[in-house]
Amino acid sequence: MANVNSEKHKRSLIVGAIGIVYGDIGTSPLYALKSCFIISGVPVTELHVMGLISLFLWTLFVVVTLKYVTLVMPVDHANEGGILALSARCLSLNIKHLNKTVLILGLVGMSLFFGDCIITPAISVLSAIEGIKFISPTFAPYILPISVFTIALLFMIQKNGSGHIGRYFGVMMIIWFVVIGLMGIKCIVHNMLILKALNPYYALHFLITNGHIGFLAIGGVILAVTGAEALYADMGHFGRQSIQLCWTYFIFPALILNYLGQGALLLSHPEAISNPFYLMVPGIMLYPLVLLSTLATIIASQAVISGVFSLGWQAIMLNYLPRMNVIHTSDKQIGQVYVPVINYSLCMITIATVFMFKTSDDLASAYGLSVSGIMLITTFLIAFHALYELKWSRLKLFSVLVPLFFLDLTFFFCSMAKLFDGAWCTVLLTSLVFFIIYTWMTGNKNLIAQRINTKMDVCTYLKKHVDHNNVRIPGVAIFLSRLPGTIPTALSVHLQHNKMLHEKVFLVSILTRPTPRISAAKRFVAEELFENVFQITAHFGFKEVPDIHRIMRWAQDQGLVEQDAEVCYLMSRSILVLGKQSPLRALQARLFRFLYNSSQNATEFYRIPHSKVIEFGLHYKI
Repeated sequence: MANVNSEKHKRSLIVGAIGIVYGDIGTSPLYALKSCFIISGVPVTELHVMGLISLFLWTLFVVVTLKYVTLVMPVDHANEGGILALSARCLSLNIKHLNKTVLILGLVGMSLFFGDCIITPAISVLSAIEGIKFISPTFAPYILPISVFTIALLFMIQKNGSGHIGRYFGVMMIIWFVVIGLMGIKCIVHNMLILKALNPYYALHFLITNGHIGFLAIGGVILAVTGAEALYADMGHFGRQSIQLCWTYFIFPALILNYLGQGALLLSHPEAISNPFYLMVPGIMLYPLVLLSTLATIIASQAVISGVFSLGWQAIMLNYLPRMNVIHTSDKQIGQVYVPVINYSLCMITIATVFMFKTSDDLASAYGLSVSGIMLITTFLIAFHALYELKWSRLKLFSVLVPLFFLDLTFFFCSMAKLFDGAWCTVLLTSLVFFIIYTWMTGNKNLIAQRINTKMDVCTYLKKHVDHNNVRIPGVAIFLSRLPGTIPTALSVHLQHNKMLHEKVFLVSILTRPTPRISAAKRFVAEELFENVFQITAHFGFKEVPDIHRIMRWAQDQGLVEQDAEVCYLMSRSILVLGKQSPLRALQARLFRFLYNSSQNATEFYRIPHSKVIEFGLHYKI
């Protein structure tokens, strides 16, 4: 029975991985080849078709199979993957002269992913809906409004949680990959010449003979591997083995067949470049194909949006972003969260992006930069890990990673060549997100420096107080302290004005560690600093939910506090005042004040009953 359950679990993981992980890369045949011809401007000739198809196939093999599946995925952080988890693992090595560089790269990668989450739903949904104009040209004016309505609907259902519809994703995407594979076979049998594209000679010949045009074409080829980062980012949900098996034996063959099929169609009918994907099927089949494509792109977009919610939650826990209202949509899966502020922001910006670019062809120029940027950062962090943790020799490092660096840099600079054609949108979105993160982190650091009293330790401070006033009042007082061993601002203000300690005092520090989860044995630590004054340090991973009630239940189990004790929480709230600064600093100060005032305070974030909270308001100059 155990083996049966185990096999059933493996199958469910494989089906789930097909539905969630491969939605983005699985829908790229809708637009990738067509956009590549448009971006490069090359005519549809036999050699150009063979060369570009060969480039597509070998890019999929090198980037996804060799780099991500073989090299990157084994580098997990407590079984978790993704750009943030990878940077956290590198930071845990504590190589001082490189820590700042690693942190900045991780934050830039996270910012690129936020930008990717805006462009993915826009280009995916647009490319699917554009199929209706091949049913009838009279439908063409309705492409834009239908796309906007579909995107708005997609963001509206996010509050229900992806878990409720996630079970259907796998089945739908299995159907999708079977269909696109069969479409490819149908076209291949009509022109077997395309099978020569499996030879990398044609890819190299295309690049060598076309010069600048070949360089531009590489900026379009990157569209074939959009979503490769999802293989790594979702590893914690589905496991490395499930994701690797899906790619090797199902997803990769289906994509190869479809791209070969599109190439075979173009060899026979060059005029099909207007949309080789939809023109692979006869007219009567366009209706179900457009419907299936729309569903597949919605699933692909849903997976990316769910990923950015999870990334946003991790960033909040690591204090890279301000505290926001986070709704956990699943009792069983920590990673399934809904962040209303992020959802509404993404919805508005994505719809604005659709109205701005109007077609998937125009959006294609904006798309590749975020993908190539994340790939380049991932390679750098893998090199950091290989050099400082795995202790690779210089020979191994250069022979394995230098070719990948060269490939990623080529993709990146080819994507940058499209800066004025649309890539500026990615640069703008990434810069905006990074500026928000940087402003929050630097502003919060300066604020903490003003708050924390480092002149003396807690024990010395309390002894000094008791020497002047030894009266204790009934009840239990809880003070939240950002760092263990420091004097909480609320405690300092309380003793200054009210003069008296409670019978029992707990200084609670909730620390988020750069690891996804913390074992139960290492989660809580208690130390008596003074008579009936305890320091409790609670450790949580960046994928875990910090729970003040869980901390107090642990304290009760340890006999530190009685179950019927009268408890109050004494908190401090900062009131930010702007000082005289340069224009840029003033802009950052205003942004930080806006973010701080918009963020959840500790009472709301930790779900502390308001009736038990006493707050002290303090002014700080920023």
